[in-house]
Amino acid sequence: MPYCGDLCYKGGMKHLSSQSGNALIYVLIVVALFAALNFVLSRQTDTTETGILSQEKTEILAGQILATSSQIKQAVDMMLYSGSGIDELTFTTPDDEPAFSTGSSIHKLFHPDGGAAILPAIPAEAIAQASTDPVAKWYIGRFNNVEWTESGAEDVILVAHQLGKTICESINEKLTGSTTIPALTAGKTLANLMIDDAFHTGTNEDFDAADCAGCNGWPQLCVSDSGVTMYSYYSIVAQN
Repeated sequence: MPYCGDLCYKGGMKHLSSQSGNALIYVLIVVALFAALNFVLSRQTDTTETGILSQEKTEILAGQILATSSQIKQAVDMMLYSGSGIDELTFTTPDDEPAFSTGSSIHKLFHPDGGAAILPAIPAEAIAQASTDPVAKWYIGRFNNVEWTESGAEDVILVAHQLGKTICESINEKLTGSTTIPALTAGKTLANLMIDDAFHTGTNEDFDAADCAGCNGWPQLCVSDSGVTMYSYYSIVAQN
């Protein structure tokens, strides 16, 4: 075989150098793609209040809130159809002991012997807590009257307290076709009108049309406090 000298040597080095350069480019591309994937995943899993929810995620969360409300209403309706009086219903939860396990259980909404209802936690991404009095969560009770129901007796109200604004807008769009969020009149609070005062420091008041003009006639809606700093969804699940 003829000796090719420095030419073959230099040509071989040039070929190896080209291969190394290509490999480096591939590595850099893989690193860039991996970084981009991590960024996308971090945005999708961001559950902090500063995280920006996508429109699709917002609609899913709003749908979950409404689905929970529908399930609780169905459980209450079944209890009423089965002979429980609305004034007999009790709303103690499994973590409320000893009240949950003592006494008659047939009229307890969340007891297996009663309504067997389950009230799941509000998804963390849907919450925007502005106050701990009371904390953001689901509440249900019979403690006041809603003016636009059939009588002046106490109704059963379910509330998802302290939701994010975009979740509230999405809920109302599904219910009314508009993202408009009615606000309470000055001096009125979401807690006093919608949550049993056993859970907060205020005092319950009847929920009148004058307290929220945009709420009048609606059996369920998402509203804000008068300062437009807090948002809650209410559902009248049983009218007395």
